Amino acid sequence: MATVILFLAVFLYQATWQLGGHANRQFVQFQRRYNKRPNAAELQVQRAPILDRNGLILAAPVPGNIWGRRYPLGEAAVHPLGYFHPSSGLTAVERVADPVLSGYAHDNTLERAKEIFSGRAEEGTAVTLTLDSRLQKQAYALLAGRKGAVVILLPQTGDLLALVSAPGFNPNDPIDAMSDAENLPAFNRAVSGRYPPGSTFKILTAGLALTKGIRPRLPCPAQGYYVNASTPAIRDSEYYAFARRGQEWPGWGTLDMKEAMAHSSNVYFAQLGTRCDVADFNDLMVRARINEPLTYFSMQGSTLQTAKGNVPTVKKKAQLAHLAIGQGDLLVTPLHVAALTAAIAADGILMQPRLLKSASPVQLCELFPSDVASEVREQMRAVVVSGTGHAANIPGLTLCGKTGTAQVNSAEDHAWFTCFAPANKPAIVITVLIENGGFGAAAALPVAKELMLAADQLGYVRGGTSR
Repeated sequence: MATVILFLAVFLYQATWQLGGHANRQFVQFQRRYNKRPNAAELQVQRAPILDRNGLILAAPVPGNIWGRRYPLGEAAVHPLGYFHPSSGLTAVERVADPVLSGYAHDNTLERAKEIFSGRAEEGTAVTLTLDSRLQKQAYALLAGRKGAVVILLPQTGDLLALVSAPGFNPNDPIDAMSDAENLPAFNRAVSGRYPPGSTFKILTAGLALTKGIRPRLPCPAQGYYVNASTPAIRDSEYYAFARRGQEWPGWGTLDMKEAMAHSSNVYFAQLGTRCDVADFNDLMVRARINEPLTYFSMQGSTLQTAKGNVPTVKKKAQLAHLAIGQGDLLVTPLHVAALTAAIAADGILMQPRLLKSASPVQLCELFPSDVASEVREQMRAVVVSGTGHAANIPGLTLCGKTGTAQVNSAEDHAWFTCFAPANKPAIVITVLIENGGFGAAAALPVAKELMLAADQLGYVRGGTSR
């Protein structure tokens, strides 16, 4: 009798293990790696595809190969998609969406049992992203092998149309990428790279000042602005450009904020920063989530987030001079810059970036009043019409933008350009970073301009589509 009871106990345990194992991620992963039987658990589950917003395949299974995965965009989309690899494991969307893609999230045990005993393969559920594979592919191509990042999003919803980091790597062969310490192709610069934002940060400084009714005309002399007698002068880039040619820079004279934004005057915005209240600046940084990770993908209780940015809690007004121009102890990710640009485009509302198409839009906060956001948009339009971003002026698109050239110790400056269009009702935001690219207007702007033209042809700008 004891033998019969023991046998039944072992049988029930085995049956529970076999049936319940299909709902257990670790069990199925173990089976994939080590169980080579033809009817093993891994052969009962067909991993589902990942699709772009238009239903095009971004990742798909390879019939007959349990670890096979086809990635039509290859290295151009490896950072947001991740990979599904027998020895390197799972990353990014492939990891977070794994329960859904592989069917682990199915909770109907009876149905699962029927599938197993009938020999019918269980299938995961496809996951649809907000990405547009056409823009993703073109953005990666335009980076042309340079280290950098591109973020394209819809400001009203936070939908990410492109999330690009370069260089990329083959998602079916990630091992070499992990060992490349020079180029760091496995590093996702769009969400994990932390960079000084340079002059792109001036849109926040302008918004802060305008919210408090601070809109001065300020002298911007050639010799620059001295925070105090013991610190070096903060000067405009033109001063150094003239000096390299053996010439003397005459300075801008007196500027208002719109003119200063167009010229990207460090001298003006450093002074403007020190005219703002320290507590107001600290509060804006909290609302802007600079020191927080931004969640951009969430599924089954797991998330993908950016790295945290860095901005110090300001105690003295003198600190604001450098922070106001995007320098000092200030670091942000490209996705942060895109989200903050989108807040200006969306009447001051900061939206959470989202990569999952079925996710509901999430409003994080009101960064600025709508009238302030509108005035900053006018200033950013002036940048493109008559300022540092004039090369981005596209007839009919009324593009608004901001160049950024961020100083880096002992290296070439990082190049930024962040923009949106059209000015009266912004439909799309594009942010480009080129690591050590030099001037933003020379390196990052041309990439953003080409992508804006491409987005317009696809109906995202003047067509007003949110496909």
